[in-house]
Amino acid sequence: MILDKENTFFNKKALSASDLTSDIVQVGPGESGCPLHLVAAVTKDAGTGTLTTKLETSATSDFKSPKTLATYSVVPLAADVPRGNLGYLRLTVTSTYSKGTLTAGLVLDDDIDW
Repeated sequence: MILDKENTFFNKKALSASDLTSDIVQVGPGESGCPLHLVAAVTKDAGTGTLTTKLETSATSDFKSPKTLATYSVVPLAADVPRGNLGYLRLTVTSTYSKGTLTAGLVLDDDIDW
């Protein structure tokens, strides 16, 4: 699995017991023949906690009218990006972790041996 900067939502983002909003990834509107995979994981030193991840899309980069594509409550996360992409994607995360880091992005494969 390869994460690249243009398709990364969070890169070793410090976790805290709060809400987090990711960087915005521009993928263009429409669907691809081979769907991208959304992956997310916390570092092992994060201890115990919960992470609720919401994948949102918007037709504009300011996300004035976001649409939720999916909500996930598992870590590590590996899922196909659902249909309905409007051109821009972001993650909003609710965390109960108080330490560790979060990395999340779009990849072509989901072999997530972190």
